[in-house]
Amino acid sequence: MNLFDALVIKSGMDFRNFLSEYRRAAALLYEKTGDLSFRNVALTEKSYARWRSGQVTRPHHPAPAILRELFGRPLDELFAPYTDEQAQALRTATAPVFDESELAMTARDARAHASDAAAQLLPDLTLDQLEDDLVGLVQDTSTKPPHLVFVSATEVLGVSKALLDRTQVLSQRRRLYLVAGQASALLSACAFDLGAIPHAFELARAAALYGQVAEYGPLQAYAHSYLAVLYYWTGKPAQAVGKIEEARSFPDVGATGKARLAAIAARAYAHRGRAEDAQLAIGESLVDRGPAEDDLHGIGGEFDFDLERVAMSNSSTLLLLQDGPGAETSARRSLELIAARSTSSSPLVVAPQARADLASALLMRNDLDGAAEALSPVLGLPREWRGAGLTARVNTIQAALASPAFRDARLAQDLAERIEAFTLVATPQVLGPGAVRLALGGSNG
Repeated sequence: MNLFDALVIKSGMDFRNFLSEYRRAAALLYEKTGDLSFRNVALTEKSYARWRSGQVTRPHHPAPAILRELFGRPLDELFAPYTDEQAQALRTATAPVFDESELAMTARDARAHASDAAAQLLPDLTLDQLEDDLVGLVQDTSTKPPHLVFVSATEVLGVSKALLDRTQVLSQRRRLYLVAGQASALLSACAFDLGAIPHAFELARAAALYGQVAEYGPLQAYAHSYLAVLYYWTGKPAQAVGKIEEARSFPDVGATGKARLAAIAARAYAHRGRAEDAQLAIGESLVDRGPAEDDLHGIGGEFDFDLERVAMSNSSTLLLLQDGPGAETSARRSLELIAARSTSSSPLVVAPQARADLASALLMRNDLDGAAEALSPVLGLPREWRGAGLTARVNTIQAALASPAFRDARLAQDLAERIEAFTLVATPQVLGPGAVRLALGGSNG
């Protein structure tokens, strides 16, 4: 036994802890001397055991200097034979004795740790820019197709994760977790539009976890409610109801977010066959929301849930409830609100879905001409805007056209053929088997 072994026993360090302290002492020596031999030092557990057993009496450079820095004792003293009685006395001493070298080592460790923490501080301007990039991207979702949003959101998520490794400041980490969560939520919506449902689930769950880490209720509410959307789209209405009810329990959600939650809840209840609950939720979604918004839903774009989107979502719910007149009224209301905007940013996202719902409602009262007129602008959309939600709506219309009421109508046959051509090059179809056949619904509730 030697003094080195006794000091290790006294400290209670295992190999991993010793290696950490050994490297920290080496880093301090490099800082003092600039000697490159102190950079990236290595020590195997086998060598460490040989040092302790006394098989080595003088380790090779740079170990002697590092050990002196670490213990404040010369190498000859550390590796000199040490009696069992001396070791026992060291282990069982009732009052620890601190000499100046031990205090100096503690002080150096504290300074090194504080320096490491201070070095992991990001400029606020870096975070400001990343948050601005995320906001701009979210606001562009009404005019930028999903596949392009997906690419940009992936970059934002990657940057936020990289920056998290560069700061230990809690306030900065929370900001980065929020950016990562919002980017994940946006990616989930894009994955849904692109027909990649399993990935949409994964990304929504990631957004929920980021929201949990950041302790931010609106993001958790958004992510959990999006999971509800994905559940009812994949034919799991019971899980959709459970998830939306969980989403409504998170705090600090503003009026816009609450309207979104109510509209999604209405659809989930309708898929579950709970007509009364669905009607009550529709009523909640239409309550005057006032000026209050939380920071997430106030961004706009994908996170917004304006009145035209509420009306569009409710038209889908009313179709599920077989309320054709109600669905028609709600779909027309959505389109009227869009048309009333002086500079609308919603048509490519909301209007086509509202038009498809209107066409379905008109078919319920056998108005084939009206349905064809309502659907015509939708069928001319560029391929990149033919997302999963819209494609499923259009396919529902095609199924309705096969009913006995329209079977012999030439217009119905022409419309069905146009729908088939529309679907053939729609985004989910182009992606291939990742897309699934979905129940009637909308990409944002």
